[in-house]
Amino acid sequence: MQILLADVKKGVLKVKIEDEEDLWLLNTIVAPGDIVYSLTTREVKPKGTTRSGKGSRRIPMYLGVRVESTEYEPFTNRLRIRGVIVEGPEEFGLKGHHHALSITIGSELTIVKEKGISKYLIEKIMASRRLRENVGVVALDYDEIAFGLVKGYGVKIVFSEATRFPGKRETSRDVKFKEKLMELAEKIVKTSIRENVGVLVIASPGFLKDQLFEIVKDIIKRERIELKTLTAHCSVGGAKGVNEVLKSKAMEDVVKMYDIVEKEKLFSELMRRLSTNEYTVALGLNEVHNAAKLGAIEYLLILDEKLKDMVIEEAKVFEEILESLEKFSGKMKIYSLHHESGLQLKQLGGIAALLRFSLKKLGE
Repeated sequence: MQILLADVKKGVLKVKIEDEEDLWLLNTIVAPGDIVYSLTTREVKPKGTTRSGKGSRRIPMYLGVRVESTEYEPFTNRLRIRGVIVEGPEEFGLKGHHHALSITIGSELTIVKEKGISKYLIEKIMASRRLRENVGVVALDYDEIAFGLVKGYGVKIVFSEATRFPGKRETSRDVKFKEKLMELAEKIVKTSIRENVGVLVIASPGFLKDQLFEIVKDIIKRERIELKTLTAHCSVGGAKGVNEVLKSKAMEDVVKMYDIVEKEKLFSELMRRLSTNEYTVALGLNEVHNAAKLGAIEYLLILDEKLKDMVIEEAKVFEEILESLEKFSGKMKIYSLHHESGLQLKQLGGIAALLRFSLKKLGE
């Protein structure tokens, strides 16, 4: 997300959306009550037009909308911001009417928050952005193959299909088997180019991954493509295999610069501590707030929708938590409902913390 203008005191933030990760971040930033200005289109009727709608036309215009709700549509590259028009061309009399801004990649918009913008909050949200190069994961077996992209909000399955390898009794099986691998390899490389993949992980049970890996390498060399490729193990192909690889040690080593892997690791640690009755965990807003007062938070785990609600409804408490993180070098990780750990975090109240020391011992 390119920041074109930022005035923390006045609460003005002008940005340009560069990719779908930015749409997810924007959905976290924009809240009800904010005013969002953007170029949009609106169907209008010239004066004297009858109610039948004849003569009406959709024209581009710049509108300011007081936000009532937002709706992020994952993997469709679109964020809808709904609200009431507060500023627009006077000749059409649009003030007070409802409108939905459709924000896509390339959109420029200005966000105005009447209570101002937390500089620390914006910095932390922006810090969760991914690198522009994506990591691709291919998981296949003799029944199914899937290609997934590692995203901040989860894994985007680009394609999933049956592999349809020839049976053992088919004539010319070896030839047909190699042809099928070549077909899959060509599709994988084309997808990697289209999705701007910089690192590709090919996984399977057994030796299937190695056979596909060699063909993919040959195509990369032939086409002179910059694509780092390696193999990993998974017990099953398809989307389940992609998710299995994502949680593996091999994947952690490959994409350690990608925040999603660290999020998985931190959430697993949270669940481990809970299962062993350790007291270095805080659950819910009250416990997290108390831990923050003592400077005990090492990692704050928060659901994106919970963060958004707190900015609106619990602003003072949340600012105190953020100030504690800044003072004691704590870190914040934002989770999404479009990822498994985000769904589990919601069941725990949407906010939790991994602590540096046991609070029980302090209270004893």
